[in-house]
Amino acid sequence: MALAGGGFDVTGRHIAGLAVWLVVVALLVFGAATGAKLERPFYWAGGLILGLSLLSAISSLWSGSVELSVIEADRVLVYLAFFLAAFLIAQTDERRQRFAEGLTIAAALVVLLGLGSRLLPHVFEVADSLGSGPRLRYPLGYWNANGAMAGIAVAMLLWTSRNSAWKVLRWLSVAAIPAVLLTLYFTYSRGGLLALLVATGCLIALSRDRLWLLGTFAIGALGALPAVLAVQARHSLADNIANQAAVDQGVTVLAILLAGIALSLVLFAGLRRIEGRDGQLTGRALAASRSPKVLKGVALGLAVAAIVAVAAVGGRAWDQFSSPDVQFPDDPKQHFSDLSGAGRHDFFRVAIDSFDEEPLLGHGAGTYQFSWELHRSIELPVHDAHSLYLEAFAELGAVGGLLVLGLVGTLLWCAFSAWRAAPHPQRERYAALTAVMLAFAVGAALDWFWEIAGLGAVFFLAAGVVVAARCTQIAEDPRREARPREGRRYGLAVAGLAVAWIAAIALIGPLLVEREIDASQAAAAREDLGAAVDHAGNARTIEPWAASPYVQLGLLAERQGEYALAAEHFTHAIDREDRNWQWFYLRSRVEHEGGDEEAAQADLERARELNPRSECLRGEWACG
Repeated sequence: MALAGGGFDVTGRHIAGLAVWLVVVALLVFGAATGAKLERPFYWAGGLILGLSLLSAISSLWSGSVELSVIEADRVLVYLAFFLAAFLIAQTDERRQRFAEGLTIAAALVVLLGLGSRLLPHVFEVADSLGSGPRLRYPLGYWNANGAMAGIAVAMLLWTSRNSAWKVLRWLSVAAIPAVLLTLYFTYSRGGLLALLVATGCLIALSRDRLWLLGTFAIGALGALPAVLAVQARHSLADNIANQAAVDQGVTVLAILLAGIALSLVLFAGLRRIEGRDGQLTGRALAASRSPKVLKGVALGLAVAAIVAVAAVGGRAWDQFSSPDVQFPDDPKQHFSDLSGAGRHDFFRVAIDSFDEEPLLGHGAGTYQFSWELHRSIELPVHDAHSLYLEAFAELGAVGGLLVLGLVGTLLWCAFSAWRAAPHPQRERYAALTAVMLAFAVGAALDWFWEIAGLGAVFFLAAGVVVAARCTQIAEDPRREARPREGRRYGLAVAGLAVAWIAAIALIGPLLVEREIDASQAAAAREDLGAAVDHAGNARTIEPWAASPYVQLGLLAERQGEYALAAEHFTHAIDREDRNWQWFYLRSRVEHEGGDEEAAQADLERARELNPRSECLRGEWACG
């Protein structure tokens, strides 16, 4: 999914989802359910994920867009597949260890691919590489998502640097940390910094080896520092300008980074040597780092510092965050210190206003963009509320909002409970997975990470592991009365296969529709309008309730001068999405081209009502 743009688009996400559902089916067929520990955490977690998918699908009855609501339901089905696959695989402690290590390697590789595209654009020739803007977009398609993945990867690498069962991976983890931190710098992402602080902070707080983790993090940061300073001194590379200087500077910074990595490895070897000596001073430092009194004092100090910071800059920060003047710094590194919300204040306000309109069940899954276009106060093209929780309340009302809060809260509680009940060193593993999940949960409150399946998959894979661990802990508790579980396991296999079958059908439909529409657009681009119409017709046959096939057919009819037929197709699209201003605008355009000025003006006025702040609608048929 990372290589497919992060899984934001239907094609990449649904192909990945189908692949993972096939893994789930294979696991069930070959008997994975027989060894599964099925306890309440699994039923609660799986039930809440499935419930969210069902509610999203059912909301199509009142959303005004069956297509968009079904796509949102399908997104949750993809996440359910990741959760179930991880749960079924991670049924032993050894598998949970290897799974967590694999998740670390995967996250690190995704981040390092992004770094390669920036430092070696002549080797990694990708769309979002040289000249695509200073903020690193590749591979997840969004700089904040790359930053969040980098922050999560650092926390996981810190864990593997001490707890990997494969000793080579410990050293590779230390070597990767400076490179991952440099990648985070190239995103210029405050969300990435937040993910780094939350993930590493949670890991260090929950870890018994927090002193060594702090030392390893400091070593990694020191290794990354020369490369970061080198980037700041190289304008073409920092701004990602499409010239030869950026390529040359990337190679230079790569050499500096490699030197920093070598330094980190030397320092890490020294840290391990200090640990191995177990001297008196080291023992005192370790005892202090594990002392409840010291930890309470540190927590109190951090709380006081946070209160002082809020008192000192809180008012100014809020003024900048809520300002309707959306401006971005000229110097990319200034993004780290910029306090503006980049429009989030208005995104959140519209979500709250939308919830007030339909507080029980909302406007329907996937329809926030219609509320935004109607109620916004700034001119920005936005499809998401940039907050999973507020968007859930806006689209699915109190029922859906509480369901999402319950889902995320349940998974985090399972992670914390697994950590609390585990012995050392297993506890370190669950501390790392809890840190990953918490970083995603916090980030999803402030950005549209939920929509980026490549990042959301990390959350649900980690959730599957901790729920499996928690179920095992409950099942093996000697104080617990033994209960027969064969019926439950058989039920899991049957229910899992049934859900997999339904999910496959649900995922295949939108996937085929998008592929047919893409084929139609490609055929139109090469002037093969007959083939273009055939592909669009196929999309309509696959999903007759979807608006997008009718829009494509309308555009093709308009191109051929068949304005009455185009208006008919756009009418069908409006019947399926009557809150989408674009379809009214398109119909008004073909009505104008066909000479029906009265109908054209009525539809144009309706488009303006649905999107009153659109600049292009202030004229007549000026939108692209």
